[in-house]
Amino acid sequence: MIIDIESIRKHIEDNYFEFGANKTQEVLRLVFEISKREQISYNDIFDAAPKNGKEGSHRFMHLKQYLLERRFPGFSKEERSKHGLFKELSIDPENKALIKKNERIIPKQFFIEESVLETALVDRLRKKFKNAKFNNISTYKDFVKNREFCLKDFNNRLDEFYIVRENYDFFLECPCSNDSVPCGYNTMNLGIGCGFDCTYCFLQGYINSPGILIQANIEDYFARFKKIGKDIRVGTGQFTDSLVFDHITEYSPLIVEFFRNYPKSTFEFKTKSDNVDLLIALTPPENIQVSWTLNPQTIIDNVEFGTNSLEERLRAAVRCVEAGYKVGFHFDPIIVYDRWQENYNFVVNRLFDLIDEKRIGWISLGVLRMTAKLKQVIENRFPRTNILDGEFLIGYDEKLRYSERQRNNIYSTMKQFIRERSKSVDLYLCMEDEGICSVCDINTKDMQRL
Repeated sequence: MIIDIESIRKHIEDNYFEFGANKTQEVLRLVFEISKREQISYNDIFDAAPKNGKEGSHRFMHLKQYLLERRFPGFSKEERSKHGLFKELSIDPENKALIKKNERIIPKQFFIEESVLETALVDRLRKKFKNAKFNNISTYKDFVKNREFCLKDFNNRLDEFYIVRENYDFFLECPCSNDSVPCGYNTMNLGIGCGFDCTYCFLQGYINSPGILIQANIEDYFARFKKIGKDIRVGTGQFTDSLVFDHITEYSPLIVEFFRNYPKSTFEFKTKSDNVDLLIALTPPENIQVSWTLNPQTIIDNVEFGTNSLEERLRAAVRCVEAGYKVGFHFDPIIVYDRWQENYNFVVNRLFDLIDEKRIGWISLGVLRMTAKLKQVIENRFPRTNILDGEFLIGYDEKLRYSERQRNNIYSTMKQFIRERSKSVDLYLCMEDEGICSVCDINTKDMQRL
């Protein structure tokens, strides 16, 4: 169903002419979301609105209360006051995402910083992608400093690969939200930008690059790790999928061999792909884990565009277990929809049917969450998505989240599904506060112990 935003706006201006710009924006946003959520005409929404004969602010407050109750039927009056809904509604069809099939990405064009021209990565790229165009640039920063970036650039990001030198951010602590229980995770940033198009991806909210960035000086990461001086839990997969570009960089064997020498640290590859050929050719140490984000197939089909299917991910996990790796699984984000419990229970059972629990390092749970800015980006890139139709309020970290009551139910339900199949597998919550962890009986000390 195509919703004409300007027709809704005109209806408000013609029939509620006393509303100013801000009140018009509030009503426009509410009517748009109700129309999309219920798949009905905006006229039907206005026709059903209470007619009280009052004018001015009284008429606005009565209309707003009616619309809020209709948009958030599951919320209390107090919760409706925290919905954080009224960001500008502006959707440009030109910003719609370019959905691609799931297939190995073959770069067409590289931009190489002068300082990394002689690196092993660049040498491999020239030999491997002979049909690609190679361009030399002084530095990435200078090359893009006068460019402004928009959603169209993000949609076309796979057209340009930038091979750069990292000088500062080799390892970072996991960027937990304020007041979230820290999980003790560290990220190794060997890439910025992803080849998949997950509707909820936070990277969309950071439109500051025309393409994919890959750091060429991996040996400097290893040198920096040696100076950390302590054992840590670390992984890639924060600003890119860990394996989506592995056939391009061939970094996974280098990482495995390096961390073989640090058996008390744990390294995790985190992915939605089945790109594990290089990994399974190795004999892995026990401190290397390959993990997959899991969701029901209907979510993969309609939300996680370009990614591998549920069965392909699980079969890749089986291959890694057979090769000697530990594996992990992340149900994050969990998305609520009709029959979500039944479908997630199927995924949990399928996982344990295929994978011996003794080979699972950990399982994490997290719910759909986003900033208000990211919500606007999602509306533009994926105008038909229904993941925004849920009931969200501003959470403890200023992100839009399901209510605390609903999150408690989600985590308790998922924990029950998992514990029915394994009493001992390590389980933790991602980006949640102490209160939720306590209610769901998730030991926060165990989270940090991991």
